[in-house]
Amino acid sequence: MNILITNGIILPMNVADDSPKYFTGHLAIEGNRIAFVSSNKADADNFLANHKENCKVIDATGQIVMPGLINTHTHVAMSLLRGISDDVPLMEWLNEHIWPVEGKMGYDEVLTGARLGTLEMLKGGTTTFVDMYPYEEAVAEAAETAGIRAYVSPCSMDFRMAHFEEDWRAVQKRFSNSELVSMLIGPHAIYTCSPENMQRSIELSEELNTGIHIHHAETKDEENTVRERYGVNPTEYLNNVGMLKRPVLAAHCVCMSDNDIKIFAENNVSVAYNAQSNMKLASGIAPVAKMIDAGINVTIGTDGASSNNDLDMWDEMRTASLLQKVSTLNPCVLPAYQILQMATVNGAKAIGKEGELGILAENALADVILVDFEKPHLYPHTNIISELVYSCHASDVNTVIVNGNIVVENRSCTTMDESKVCSDAQNTIDRLLNQ
Repeated sequence: MNILITNGIILPMNVADDSPKYFTGHLAIEGNRIAFVSSNKADADNFLANHKENCKVIDATGQIVMPGLINTHTHVAMSLLRGISDDVPLMEWLNEHIWPVEGKMGYDEVLTGARLGTLEMLKGGTTTFVDMYPYEEAVAEAAETAGIRAYVSPCSMDFRMAHFEEDWRAVQKRFSNSELVSMLIGPHAIYTCSPENMQRSIELSEELNTGIHIHHAETKDEENTVRERYGVNPTEYLNNVGMLKRPVLAAHCVCMSDNDIKIFAENNVSVAYNAQSNMKLASGIAPVAKMIDAGINVTIGTDGASSNNDLDMWDEMRTASLLQKVSTLNPCVLPAYQILQMATVNGAKAIGKEGELGILAENALADVILVDFEKPHLYPHTNIISELVYSCHASDVNTVIVNGNIVVENRSCTTMDESKVCSDAQNTIDRLLNQ
């Protein structure tokens, strides 16, 4: 089906100078690509005349038309574990609460949790996510069925290496021709992967010609552990072992010295900023303003729903900006448009899709969302960019298109039975907690 979106407020996210950031106009989709973005009604009329036998027209009056959001770090199946442990430090949270339950989870449980998470993300306007978890084949299955774009990172840890080897092979075999699923290599962290297993991740990244997704410098305890084991800090370690020669997406990056930031900038590392998770687990505040000043590509991720406790990119964007303002005592850092870039354009760059995702432009992939601006909390319309970042909610997303397919329409998911997804999740976690 071809799609014509008319009369919307178009926010293309490809404006880098002082030109207007948005305009009232029209957008057409042919197949899985954007055919045109235009303020000229004649272009919409011509498109409709040429495709009248096979064209869905969406009147976007009163709505923002913008690229889908890109969540660059999450553990989507952990939606199943939402709320099972709160208000404890990271390592206690992992060792005493999360990992014991995860140890009971197999393919089916991960699939159930991933379905819940992808449903939440789609309804909130996230069209691409970057994941890390065991049983990423199940996450890929959930994503493909839901119609969301996924970059899955089979997770390697010292005590799960046999499963890791099976998992990435299964993903590669099953989804190598998928339009929605791609694979990264996911060493969990320096403190959970031996030097030999870190080297295995580097070798696989080279062999499969894909990037690496890793937790990095998340807490002071992690930094101390790495120094005790290897005599250097986490960033120096990654640099020494050669991992930074590969495309790397590093999540958290809370404990970063000026020299660490310099190393990342020199090696074109992308960073996934997880403001809310780092706040909740008291990990600290990533020096994002410094990273951006150094030229690092900083993106936004929610982390998992058991440490956030949601996958809401709108709430994450607002927090991401406000946290940097208060930590630097500078209200000018991370202004609204820059935050939107981090959640769209920068996210696309981090996964090697710059110019194809995160923007609305001719021939870009058709990942498009419509945000209903006819809401009391979004009035008056004095600054649309500001209102999107500081006032918008996930529930304001009305329509979601991924790869040219409508997957959310009038706030309802077209690809999943929402009530069944929720009840399956409840039944599964009840069973796991009672085992």
